[in-house]
Amino acid sequence: MSTQHRESDNQATAIRRTGPVGRVVRVLGTALMAWFVFQWLEAGMTWFSSPSTPANLWVWAVTGLAVYYGLYQLPESGFGRPWGVRVVATSGGILAAVAVVTLAVQGEPWAAPLTGVLYGLNVGFLIAVTVSYLVAVFLGTPGCEVGGLGELIRRLRHEPNLDNQDAMWCIAGLNSLDRWEAGRRQRARR
Repeated sequence: MSTQHRESDNQATAIRRTGPVGRVVRVLGTALMAWFVFQWLEAGMTWFSSPSTPANLWVWAVTGLAVYYGLYQLPESGFGRPWGVRVVATSGGILAAVAVVTLAVQGEPWAAPLTGVLYGLNVGFLIAVTVSYLVAVFLGTPGCEVGGLGELIRRLRHEPNLDNQDAMWCIAGLNSLDRWEAGRRQRARR
């Protein structure tokens, strides 16, 4: 491999990794997500099973994010698009079956076992995001924090061309921060 080719590969890799600002933001994200996990665990199933919980929009926001990022994006990032679709479809089927059983047994939809499954999904997602933020700090994974776990899975599977993988889109805007920081690094090299 020529020296010039290796240099261009190193520059592409440098752009594909987060810089110090991105890593600090991800450390802060780790702390924030750990706090959310603590809050949800402290509130527990008693809070989640309460009849007033379905009116809490944040519960549904976390559930939506858990479905999209946890059940679709994470498997898609680590194993490929078909796995993301399979996991969401399977989870949707399981959730529908649990909802039917809950309604038949309890006579209302917001009761056990459905609340237990949803609570587990949400807390599991918050824990996964916390761990993924931490992994993203150490691996320098750009894009969405869930991308850290996706990259770790690809590395453990010995997937080639990790640096050619597109950064996962992120609702929090970390992908924009990474582009800004990569642009600063490129301008500093000139």
